[in-house]
Amino acid sequence: MGLFYVPIRRLVYLTAGALDRLVPLKTNIFILCYHSIDNAGWDFSVRPEEFKKQINYLADSYKFISLADLSAYLENKKATDEPSVAITFDDGYKDILCIKSFLQSKNIKPTVFVFSDKKNVSRKELDTDKEFLAVDEIRELISAGWEVGCHTATHSDMRTLNSDQINDEVVKSKQNLEKELGIPVKYIAYPKGRYNSKVLDAVKKAGYKLGLTMDDMRINRETDPLKVPRIGVDGTHSFNEFKVIMLPLVSGVRKLMKSFIFN
Repeated sequence: MGLFYVPIRRLVYLTAGALDRLVPLKTNIFILCYHSIDNAGWDFSVRPEEFKKQINYLADSYKFISLADLSAYLENKKATDEPSVAITFDDGYKDILCIKSFLQSKNIKPTVFVFSDKKNVSRKELDTDKEFLAVDEIRELISAGWEVGCHTATHSDMRTLNSDQINDEVVKSKQNLEKELGIPVKYIAYPKGRYNSKVLDAVKKAGYKLGLTMDDMRINRETDPLKVPRIGVDGTHSFNEFKVIMLPLVSGVRKLMKSFIFN
């Protein structure tokens, strides 16, 4: 991340959070996106103790739901009468096993998004050589109540791919994961939140129930199931930032900052 991005973000988040609380708006449903849980110091790694602190903070104000709950809500099959949060992990790194027992003790059912072709994953896109979960370890998480989604085959920037390549990343990857794990794969998370109309068409064709983005919007009954927004949490976030990261005004500011910095 840029040298000045984190301190500027921190100031903006805390200012927006303070303003948000002057006119409180309930954030009814949101999804957090994590990647790695360890002490390595990588920007996308959250320290285990910090992660537990964040989860314990959320537990005081929010109900933890699964993506199955969210899918039922968007299909008008289930009501959500209280502020709720779902926890997701992208890339399927082995180090998330360290918080499996902790989440199980909280009755939290996260979703981990994994690759169907780990040997050919774009390490340049990931910017890390971290070890991925083995198939047996993914099954271990499933036994602990986790859901598993697809994070495409190789983490390519799908906006740059042709139709056949998108089919490999979206449709065939779902089929391959289902065959390997022996479970239905109902959700996909777009690498770095990137998608376009061709990608959405392929996701619909493949029969996914949810497609998860990194867009900064609130989730409600009108949310498109194939463009469900998430909020990214990483190791550069202070705890004070985390406490306001889901608030509506902060979400709007984050979207504006990302449009200037990353697009």
